[in-house]
Amino acid sequence: MAEPLIGREFSRVFVPTYNAIIGFFFLSATAAYFYKLHFVMKPKSGEKRPLLGGEAIAPATGVTRFYRQARSVLLYQPPGRYLEANGTMFVVASYLGLNAFYCFYGDSTHDVSYMGNRFGLVCVVNLPIMFLLGSKTGLLVQWTGWSHEGYNILHRHAGRVVCLTALGHIIAYSYNGRTLQEQLMRSAQIGVGGGLTGLAFTIILVTSFAPARNKMYEVFLYAHVWFLVAGIVLLFFHYPRCIPYCAASSVIFLWDRINRFKNAHHVVATTTVLSGNTVKLSMNVKSTFREIHWQTGQFVYVTINKLAPFQAHPFTIASAPNPNTLELIIRARQGFSKSLFLAEEQEHRVTFHGPYGSPPKFDGFSKVILLAGGAGVAYSYPEAVELARQFPGMEIDFFWVVPQRDFISWVDMDPKFNVDFKVWVTAEQGRPDIEQYVKDSVAAAQGQKCAVAVCGPAPLVRNSRNACATLLWQGVDVEFYSENFGW
Repeated sequence: MAEPLIGREFSRVFVPTYNAIIGFFFLSATAAYFYKLHFVMKPKSGEKRPLLGGEAIAPATGVTRFYRQARSVLLYQPPGRYLEANGTMFVVASYLGLNAFYCFYGDSTHDVSYMGNRFGLVCVVNLPIMFLLGSKTGLLVQWTGWSHEGYNILHRHAGRVVCLTALGHIIAYSYNGRTLQEQLMRSAQIGVGGGLTGLAFTIILVTSFAPARNKMYEVFLYAHVWFLVAGIVLLFFHYPRCIPYCAASSVIFLWDRINRFKNAHHVVATTTVLSGNTVKLSMNVKSTFREIHWQTGQFVYVTINKLAPFQAHPFTIASAPNPNTLELIIRARQGFSKSLFLAEEQEHRVTFHGPYGSPPKFDGFSKVILLAGGAGVAYSYPEAVELARQFPGMEIDFFWVVPQRDFISWVDMDPKFNVDFKVWVTAEQGRPDIEQYVKDSVAAAQGQKCAVAVCGPAPLVRNSRNACATLLWQGVDVEFYSENFGW
């Protein structure tokens, strides 16, 4: 029987191979985004903008059809509240499976001390990855083109790996034959420090699950930051081999915070109460000393200390680029958003940092279908207006699902924008068949290159995503982009 890999022998195998696999994944994602940006979403001819009278795309055959069907399988999202697209779940499952493999690989003895060491090493090696995915100002945002929600999904699972392996490390050492008193007496900084780190990570883990996060978001936000900082400090002194990973995580955290500070703007903002427990926050960008430039689809983090001190909340920019006003559409739920909606004052001193995000480019498409649900119009509306301004020959199909007709007052849908604005009121018309609408709209393009971009609640995103997956399986070339809004 082969000797189990323990201690430094396991580290010599685990650390380089694990980091190589994770690094290869991010390099592949960057290369895929570069290819998509420069070869898929750009006009293949020398034209600067799409023309509706151009040649239709030839039907897919052979390798091209197989490639589109593979994209279809990865794009499809099964029904279920907590299920993501197949491609996302494949990445998450691969990541979780990789960590499970390294936790148990080569250990035929199942000795709890060996397992405890492995759990601890897997925990600390994933710390920098978790911080990197949690950084909203990092290079990965620009290099991979992932959406804010996509980053959050990977960040949450990396966090769960860190927390669960930390708990596994503590449990394994609790059953290694020593009493609790012996464990604590062995070394105060190892026993007590490790136990307190486990407690901090447990609090973060419990408050991060969706039911708890939705009901007490502010508690989650404070716990997420302060207990994580406390955990890193305690872990730094817990054991010498933790130091490099804690140091790397600290550098990423501080770098992110410094960049946020550098990108901070202090402005005067006014609020306008809209229908549907919604408020529009209009920030005067001329009231700051620096020029502010943004693209449609980007987001900012907003802080109003008078309402919610030391809290930064992300919101998609709801106005097309202009030199005067940056607008946000904010639905009142709980905590900060509700306080802003109920505030008697209409003028506020606001600090925001950003903009962040790498929104998609649509300059290589003849038709763009923009779908929005409720407050998801914060992304879709300015995108429609800006595309119509930049590319007069592009067909813009705008479809907005709202619960009540008075929601239409949120945005200006004047025909002067040359956008085909459509509004579906569920109180009067019931729920729309989004899948059929997307298929019909793509078919109406008569083979021209189409893109579908959606922002809204999960059912709207899933139905539009699956419509595109069906079209891809049938050989139709269509690009899909989504931005879920959730908290």
